[in-house]
Amino acid sequence: MGIGTINQNIPAINALRNLQNTDRLMNKSLEGLSSGLRINKAADDAAGLAVSEKMRGQISGIRQAKRNAQDGVSMIQTAEAVMTSVHNILQRMRVLSVQAANDSYSTFDRQQLQKEFQALINEVDRISEYTEFNTKKIINGETVGRANTGDTRVLTATIDGRVTDADYSVTILDAGSACNVHGEANLVDGADNDNVVNLRDVGVHDYEELHISIDGQIRVIELHESDTLQDVVYKINKANIGIKAGMDGEGNDITMTATHSGSRFNISFGDDPDGVALKLGLHGGVLGTLTSHLDAVDSFGNSTGNRVFTSGSDTIISITHITPQSMFRTNPGNPTEPGGYGRSLGVFTSNCRIFSEKDFSRPINDLTGDFRSPTWQDDVDADGFRDDVDLTSSNLLKGFTLYVDEDIDYGVMQVTANDYDEGDWTGYWPDPFNTDINGNSIPGDPNTTGQTDHAPAVPNNEFDLGLAGNNTISLTTTRLSVRDTRQIFHTGPSEGHTLTVEFGNLSSAALGLTVPMKANGNLYDGETRLRDGAMSQDYKIYCSIETQESAEHCIGIVDEALNKVSHWRASLGAYQNALGKTIEYLEIADENLSASESRIRDIDMAEEMSNFTRHQILIQSGTAMLAQANAKPQGILQLLQ
Repeated sequence: MGIGTINQNIPAINALRNLQNTDRLMNKSLEGLSSGLRINKAADDAAGLAVSEKMRGQISGIRQAKRNAQDGVSMIQTAEAVMTSVHNILQRMRVLSVQAANDSYSTFDRQQLQKEFQALINEVDRISEYTEFNTKKIINGETVGRANTGDTRVLTATIDGRVTDADYSVTILDAGSACNVHGEANLVDGADNDNVVNLRDVGVHDYEELHISIDGQIRVIELHESDTLQDVVYKINKANIGIKAGMDGEGNDITMTATHSGSRFNISFGDDPDGVALKLGLHGGVLGTLTSHLDAVDSFGNSTGNRVFTSGSDTIISITHITPQSMFRTNPGNPTEPGGYGRSLGVFTSNCRIFSEKDFSRPINDLTGDFRSPTWQDDVDADGFRDDVDLTSSNLLKGFTLYVDEDIDYGVMQVTANDYDEGDWTGYWPDPFNTDINGNSIPGDPNTTGQTDHAPAVPNNEFDLGLAGNNTISLTTTRLSVRDTRQIFHTGPSEGHTLTVEFGNLSSAALGLTVPMKANGNLYDGETRLRDGAMSQDYKIYCSIETQESAEHCIGIVDEALNKVSHWRASLGAYQNALGKTIEYLEIADENLSASESRIRDIDMAEEMSNFTRHQILIQSGTAMLAQANAKPQGILQLLQ
């Protein structure tokens, strides 16, 4: 470059370029020093930005997961604290049971203990139903699973333990029958000729005790010689002991019907210490038989002839699995065929209308009572079973209790393999009223002359139910939907980092302290309505400590309830410890990952301050040199002089 060039001032251009570069670096230093970040935009470090953002996502996820775990601990602590109260209640109930089992107490004393005992059971139910966390009920079974049915008038279900998501078609093959006891008091004004018909006429003197036993629970009804049969019926119904009482059409004899069907709820009268049952002509049903005939006598020893009473008969159901195996869309099955589509899980029997996991563990081969293991791998064989379902590995039919409604006695009929058009009814429509509970006209007994046989269509293929020929078919089929609703705590930064917690069911029914009645309360003695049957939609049989024998039995029941609560408390304690360790791990992961992300994203302030100082000096120097370069062409003027 010539010394006299004036059109292109190359030194000034060079100085300006260097000054501009220094200014850009200065601006970047200012940006980093003001934000504290080395990477402020993708251009600063494209690869580093991608890694940093992924780490930031994990860090924020870890911090939220830690809060989730802490909330989970709070929820568990709430449930566990309430279970402590339930434990204390059960301990008191056990003391009462042991106290009542001592024969130093009178019946009156035990009845006072029973009042406290039942109040404590009701408190357990209240605690179970009302305990909430963030408006969620946590110990009434809803945090374990839920069960819904297509028709609650046919069956209902409760969740007791861990369940498998599934849909079932349930067919009532034999609804069973309730134990019905008919007295032979033939109550008329006796030898006292006082013109009053009361218990004095059958030999009751002053106060005497009627002991009634059902489901292993013995309750005491205190009667007085002045009581009429109406008084006896009232006292029995008021006691809520699992029995509804009524009178025969003439009002001379008493009728008792168990509120539950099945031989488990057969009615007996304990040791009848005062002989009141004998005086009233009451005889319990005979276990294992459908009908028993006794030659009863009245209070004067005169034969009244044979009277028929029934013991409770078993309930038999067929269950078909109708859950699609690919996607969880529900399949309602074919409504015209009991059982619908799907795979038969077998035929099951219960000594009451209640089917628990124990009842589901042994499906029956046929209605003769031939039991077989629930784990088999055959195809359909001669007995008509679809034997390709492994209940053990699938966990089907586990964790819930199914209740068949008590009001469907009249809905069952018997058919044969060779004749689908006729059948013998094993139950009755509630004639002679010929109306349902809403007053609508309904058919009477189809075997009665002049009435129509309203037999339904019967499936053409009994294999749909897993049945062979000559077995019973029911009018009643409905669907049962079971869902696992255990609580899922997300305790990690990524998908699938979860902990599933089950809080248990602490209702009195789940603990075995009561037996709930799942029906509308309409009861029949096999043929007619009970005259004095009280209506109830929420009825339960309480454990009894009113006699020494029953109190002794109750000690074992309370012990089992204590074990169940201890199991749930121990499980929640384990979950709480697990969440505590998870929180510790998340805190360490947060610290280490934050440090790693900081090394990528954050700026080194000391290093950047050194760069900033250097850039400041270079800007000052560059500015001065640019001024010198701009002044250099002034020397050309010396040549022009």
